[in-house]
Amino acid sequence: MTFVVLMVIHNKHVAGTLDQATHSLISWFFILTAIFVISLAIILYRYRIRELLNRQEVRNRIAVDLHDNIGSTLSSISVYSQVAKIYQQQQNHHQLNKVLDTIGETASEMISEMGDIVWAINPNNDHMSSIYSRMDSYARPVCKAKNINFNLHCDPKVPFLKLEMNIRKNIYLIFKEAINNALKYADCEVITVKLYLVDAILILSVHDDGAGFEYHSRLENEEQTLSGNGLRNMKMRADEIFAQLKIISAKNGMGTQIEVQYRIP
Repeated sequence: MTFVVLMVIHNKHVAGTLDQATHSLISWFFILTAIFVISLAIILYRYRIRELLNRQEVRNRIAVDLHDNIGSTLSSISVYSQVAKIYQQQQNHHQLNKVLDTIGETASEMISEMGDIVWAINPNNDHMSSIYSRMDSYARPVCKAKNINFNLHCDPKVPFLKLEMNIRKNIYLIFKEAINNALKYADCEVITVKLYLVDAILILSVHDDGAGFEYHSRLENEEQTLSGNGLRNMKMRADEIFAQLKIISAKNGMGTQIEVQYRIP
């Protein structure tokens, strides 16, 4: 009888201990669940804030680009318009036509730049394959119109790279500036563009076989003209994405090579 009583007491004690353990486990389960939910909410909140900040940064960059490009272009057109009035009053039709042509070219360049901005902010164009296609579709027709042989070579690994909006925009605009400079000043027969990877560095190379130029003389000339900030623009865009810009040129018949090196994070 005593043994039975002891067993009952023991069983009740064990049952009580199990109830306490179960209750403790349930409590810990709810605590851990609450911690998990709170942590998840914090992570999602931070992610949302980061996304909003990134979007705001994109908006700010677009606003800066629009302000700089449109403001600069409209200022140039305004100045050219005043010059055109002077030539008209002087009956200098030759110079007047040249100024009017410049106004038309400046407006066309502005339209093209607006298209570049719209292209850059489209997330469907994140991959380098899109940049490659746009480079080809821009440069090949304008080179053909001037009887210049255009060659575009791309490392097979490059099209699969995915770059942020600001990176691909600046790389493309440096390329476009280099092409425009070659068309305007180089008097070349061949332009060769290469896109390739060396370790984790993306390299854009634009080479022409033209007359070449003295770098410092060209910078001084740009400062003295109403338009034409090509070299400074390329340097500014390279600095914006922490890329290295190399310009190799001289009036020795060896042409000009412009190279951008961007280290992929």
